[in-house]
Amino acid sequence: MTLGEKYILQCRQNTLDGITPSNPGKYKMKEYKDLISIGKSYIDEKSLTEFADFFQGDQYFIELWTAHIIIEYGKPDIKLKEQCIEIIKKYSNNPLDIKVSKEEKEWLKKHSS
Repeated sequence: MTLGEKYILQCRQNTLDGITPSNPGKYKMKEYKDLISIGKSYIDEKSLTEFADFFQGDQYFIELWTAHIIIEYGKPDIKLKEQCIEIIKKYSNNPLDIKVSKEEKEWLKKHSS
């Protein structure tokens, strides 16, 4: 199984388990840490630009997880960081998932500068 496949499968599992990128109550969970580890490994083995290709994934919060991992662990340039913030903003205004929307709004408040 490729690292990309592992990443997608862990995003799926986390979604099914109710683990979302901006829920501080989940940060210490093994599954949360596993996904972060896979993302960091992908960035190290491939590249930040290639990891950003996961922005194309709209199921299982793949796009949102990717944006968070890039911002928090990837050292993106200003353009990529802005793209990540736009994705997070999109999810913060998602009426279909109020819980995630609220979490992302809180994240944006804490990280706005």
